[in-house]
Amino acid sequence: MRVCYFGTYDETFPRNKVIIQGLLENGVQVIKCQANIWSGTQDKIDEVKGLKRNPFRLSLLRRACGSYIKLIKEYRKCGPYDVMVVGYAGHFDMVLAWILARVRRKPLVFDAFLSLYSTVVEDRKLVGPRSPLALGLLLVDKLSCSLADMVFLDTEAHIKWFSKRFGLKKERFRRVLMGADVQQPRGEDPPLETPGRPFKVVYFGNFIPLHGVEYILGAAREMLGHPDTVFELIGEGQTFEEAQRVVRDQGLSNVTFVHGWLPPEYLADFVRRADVCLGVFGTGQKADMVIPQKVVFSAALGRPVLTRDSQAIREVFTPGLNIMVCQAGSPQSLAAALLALKRDDSLRNHLAQNGQWLVQEKLSTQAIGKVVKEHLEAVCEGNG
Repeated sequence: MRVCYFGTYDETFPRNKVIIQGLLENGVQVIKCQANIWSGTQDKIDEVKGLKRNPFRLSLLRRACGSYIKLIKEYRKCGPYDVMVVGYAGHFDMVLAWILARVRRKPLVFDAFLSLYSTVVEDRKLVGPRSPLALGLLLVDKLSCSLADMVFLDTEAHIKWFSKRFGLKKERFRRVLMGADVQQPRGEDPPLETPGRPFKVVYFGNFIPLHGVEYILGAAREMLGHPDTVFELIGEGQTFEEAQRVVRDQGLSNVTFVHGWLPPEYLADFVRRADVCLGVFGTGQKADMVIPQKVVFSAALGRPVLTRDSQAIREVFTPGLNIMVCQAGSPQSLAAALLALKRDDSLRNHLAQNGQWLVQEKLSTQAIGKVVKEHLEAVCEGNG
């Protein structure tokens, strides 16, 4: 099978990286037809803020036109293929992809992964729900999924929401879980219990509302009476400066920051030194529908993971067996779960070992690639 992996996707983003690598590991030939519009996540956010002030930004239009001209040129070189897959985040790529795929009479698959409206409006609250931009994002979400013969989403909970929100049949969607492309470390990981050293709790991410960093800081405040426990927050993003202000104003001496985006291999070193890795704790609907990449990444590296309870998490993980969960939006529940983990070395080891096994069995690049290959074969045979 030959797959044309098409669009303005970022091939270093974990979702795209896992699927492409997984297909290759399952004997699928992947032809990359790609052009960049964005230089990174912050670039996207800045453009959305700019659109809020001026919906008719010529700079963005010129950038998009240049990228799509390049895409068409690349497409002419890609040769024959069996199916076109539009990578994440290709919502705005779907019209061009639909035209090109239909000319060659090939099936079109869209890895939607998430809703632009849900992300920009409901989760990050970058624009109001009744703004022209919000309505435009709703239209793009629905149109992009409607044009595809098959749509990939990361959980059944997400599929149910998409189907209801956009009035599309559930049969159009297929679940492709969030996987991890993590090379296993050489030698043994650091032990989860070392007498005399601090108990380290690590969060990493882009500080978006979905992550609920304010609840992590609330848990840190609850645990100020445990001076041998430290919180390390890694990354940058929307709520980063507010988190720094809270730490200063409330005197959270048990919290430190590592500012900036870290390459995966460097980030993995921080994760391996953690006693517990944190997932997400936000109370929004999206937080209930997704399995965060940070959860899979940390589990793959053999670290115990604590995250909010959700219907999405329970699709794959089993609380108490391979993950620890707490109540969403509750610093007290988060702190209580951390204390339980701190006091029980065997529980941490149990969760870490089972979590790593789960990722290897169900969420590795090879496992995800096998599922994607089966879906693509079905759509090629007209059974999608």
